[in-house]
Amino acid sequence: MSAVEATTWSQRFGFGVADAYNLTRRYVLRARHQPDVVIGTLLLPIVFVVLFGYIFGSSISVGGGNYRSYLMSGLFAQTMMYSAGSVAVAVSTDMSEGVIDRFKAMPILRSAVLIGRTASALVVGLPAFLVMIGCALIVGWRPHTGIGQTVAGFLLLLLFGQACAWLGAYLGVVARSAQAAESLAMLPSFVLGFVSNVFVDPARLPTWLRVAAEWNPLSAVVTAARRLFGNESGPASDVWPLAHPIPAALLLTAVMFAVFVPLALRGYEREHG
Repeated sequence: MSAVEATTWSQRFGFGVADAYNLTRRYVLRARHQPDVVIGTLLLPIVFVVLFGYIFGSSISVGGGNYRSYLMSGLFAQTMMYSAGSVAVAVSTDMSEGVIDRFKAMPILRSAVLIGRTASALVVGLPAFLVMIGCALIVGWRPHTGIGQTVAGFLLLLLFGQACAWLGAYLGVVARSAQAAESLAMLPSFVLGFVSNVFVDPARLPTWLRVAAEWNPLSAVVTAARRLFGNESGPASDVWPLAHPIPAALLLTAVMFAVFVPLALRGYEREHG
């Protein structure tokens, strides 16, 4: 690569980073002017903790441990997964209301639009995630490992949430309306969330459901978080994703990025290239 080519590439990279930052900032500032959405997002973690921790949790037990401590890592991961729905609706709305057409007339990197959407979902979702952590501490959840492993657990969950946001971006690109995007995103969130180890130990499920829950990728993320937080209960599973949850969760997240980032960008280019 010649010096001129290297300079040109570095300039394009710098412009691309600037475009992605500016669009991320635009989406975050726009979210600040939607108080109804912000309030709903902040209330949802409280509803989840009360509903599953006390109402449903009063009749559920886990082997040798406190159910709410067992539950919270699952709710953390499920909350991250819901970012797919919000991104899918936002991307589909942008594409149907002509916002993307205005971006096409501007000298910006095309991929910066989706990068900004997915990155802003992480920023906008952080307050709700902090509220859920606060609720977890109030109801008795505590990490029992060192600060390093605890931070690693939260970083793993945020990384998983960002991968889910790219899944949402892809669904938003292929959906024909915001309603369709929401429905498409709700299906994996609902199925993966309930047929998993988020709420119950898979060992208590019928055989066919137990196998599905044990190999559910969300179960690997939840188990990895529980291990990093020191909240595991009951005997360890001998199924590979649950016996080695941290590498399984990282592999899952890497596969999600490898699959959905190119699919979302390619679909975006096909629709608005």
